[in-house]
Amino acid sequence: MSEDRIQQQIEEVLTQFPICEYSFGDVARIPFSEKVRYICENECERYGNCWACPPYCGEVPELTEKCRRYQRYCLFSTVTETEDAWSKEACLKVKHQHEDITRQIRNELKEQFKEMEFLVLSTGCTLCEHCSCPDAPCRHPKERLSSMESHGIVVIKMAEEAGICYNYGDNTVVYMSIILY
Repeated sequence: MSEDRIQQQIEEVLTQFPICEYSFGDVARIPFSEKVRYICENECERYGNCWACPPYCGEVPELTEKCRRYQRYCLFSTVTETEDAWSKEACLKVKHQHEDITRQIRNELKEQFKEMEFLVLSTGCTLCEHCSCPDAPCRHPKERLSSMESHGIVVIKMAEEAGICYNYGDNTVVYMSIILY
């Protein structure tokens, strides 16, 4: 199947969902940096407490290499208005919605492209209210989504280069996901 046809089919899937923006590009242009892991380690409560997150998801060099095995990407965003975009509870609710959309898109792509392999990354797993990590195995290993940052992707820089807006004002929350193919 031609690259143009694949992109067209991915676009057809995306337009079935409440996506704000999307952009296609070459994986070689994705900005990677091990420095994004610093945020995970020092500012995220999920670090060491989620199977889809560092350090359990792997080291940045191996995850970056895994991403670079693909040729193309589709970066997409959802934008949601909230009463208080600084509220952790409001952002978590919106994050769940974004992750649900991302998983639905991944499932639809798997259905349409049975012979094709995708890697879908998002904002991090939201499947369980409390992750079983590190005391028990993941309850949903095939469904969970790791974050783009966990793989070393510099999301804001990537969004800028892809022409995707990441700031729609005070009372909006923007989340992004990427499909590597």
